Amino acid sequence: MVETLIKTGKMKYLISVFVCMMIMFFLMACTTDHSFKLDEKQQIIVVHNLLVLEIESDTSQTNERQYFFIVKDNRYDTKEFDTIRLQKQCTVPSIEMSDSSGFKKTQIINLLPNRKYTIIHSGMGGRIRIQEFFWTDSLGNLRVDPTRKRIVGYKDLRGA
Repeated sequence: MVETLIKTGKMKYLISVFVCMMIMFFLMACTTDHSFKLDEKQQIIVVHNLLVLEIESDTSQTNERQYFFIVKDNRYDTKEFDTIRLQKQCTVPSIEMSDSSGFKKTQIINLLPNRKYTIIHSGMGGRIRIQEFFWTDSLGNLRVDPTRKRIVGYKDLRGA
């Protein structure tokens, strides 16, 4: 039977179909959810497949600038999602904060009241980049900015 397939050229066709199917399977398996969502009531950010999460205040004043850089302690951790608590102690991911005095490790993300913030989830060599815009109320609670839409990928930033 194999000899017949080889003689008629169908074996080459079957191998190419099999290889194409395997490539499609691997491509579909590599696409995972990297979104994040803010739970305004509980003041937590749920991040699917955390890579690098950045929280940055949108201000031109250097003495009021805040920047939080959040990564997993174990980069080989395969948890499906991570929970980042705002205004409370957060022990799961590694958090570094930058302000006018420089970078330092922290376990609490205290956001300043009445400010605009940008949160970016990025990684995988630039394949993943999700940017969303927020604001804080007078108590420093984070809220979604309904006037600005989420930006997914670098293509949207270049205007292409």
